[in-house]
Amino acid sequence: MQQAAEGEIDLREYIDIARKQWKMIAGFAVGTAMLVLVFSLMQKPIYEAKTTILIRTSGGGTGASLSQFAGLAGLAGISLPSGGGSMQDLTDILQSQVVAARVIDNLNLKERIKGWDDPRRSNQESILAVQGMLKKPKTTNNLIELRVEYTDKELAAEIANGFTDALSDLWNKLSYTEAKRKKEYIESQLPRVEQELKTSEQRLKSFTLLSPRSGGGGSTSLLGAISASQSQGLEIARLSRELDIANSVYTMLRKEYESVKLEESKEIPPFSIIDKAVKPEKKSKPKTRQNVMIGLVLGLSSGVFLAFFQEYWEKSAKSAG
Repeated sequence: MQQAAEGEIDLREYIDIARKQWKMIAGFAVGTAMLVLVFSLMQKPIYEAKTTILIRTSGGGTGASLSQFAGLAGLAGISLPSGGGSMQDLTDILQSQVVAARVIDNLNLKERIKGWDDPRRSNQESILAVQGMLKKPKTTNNLIELRVEYTDKELAAEIANGFTDALSDLWNKLSYTEAKRKKEYIESQLPRVEQELKTSEQRLKSFTLLSPRSGGGGSTSLLGAISASQSQGLEIARLSRELDIANSVYTMLRKEYESVKLEESKEIPPFSIIDKAVKPEKKSKPKTRQNVMIGLVLGLSSGVFLAFFQEYWEKSAKSAG
């Protein structure tokens, strides 16, 4: 077999070098793995909480449903780059500063997270921190999966649910429609109208019970009875009219209230919360075993590289000598 050209190393030489330098190679592999292990153990555990949103489809499909929300989003100052009522629009809204600010307020995070109540800390810093906790949403067909990572497992679940709650709050605020305004107005008027109806009923009942009845007597008594009867009839007629008016107003409001409730029930948001986030049992990061294996491979590669580099250096030195 021909000798390899000067400066070249054949396969058997590779094996020989690895055998000769195995201690250094093994040392680098184990040392790197141990360093990675210590670093992983020193890191705070991070927990991941998940929640799932279902996008409802309408007669025009998912895009038609989302376009309703996308159109309203602009009113809240949320810029949607796609602008077409797509799944991306909804994920952009979820990752917006408007939603993050609502999460902070609704969960009172400034009081619950250490250091966030520092007067030197700006609101923008807190908003960016909450946005950073939310990982990029995963979309599959009509489902959006939200994932929140934080060092506190209970708070991670609360923040994940806080994003969906903030989305619902935003929808309720932006979709304040005519039906809702009518319903609130009728609800404010119904107690007053109902009280007026009861008062009219009580007045008519009280007057009827307390009115004097006609009795026998002379002509003078007969004339007085006729006059009193006429006055009594007029008063009863007046009280009856008031009762009829109060009853008509009350009946009209009740009918309108039921109609508005039916109309409002049709104004449902284009999404539903399928799975609420629950407290995660296991940490998601750091992945100690995976990191150690990566460190072992990197250390092994570094050891092999140094072993061959040392062999090359020694051979070059001998050739130069």
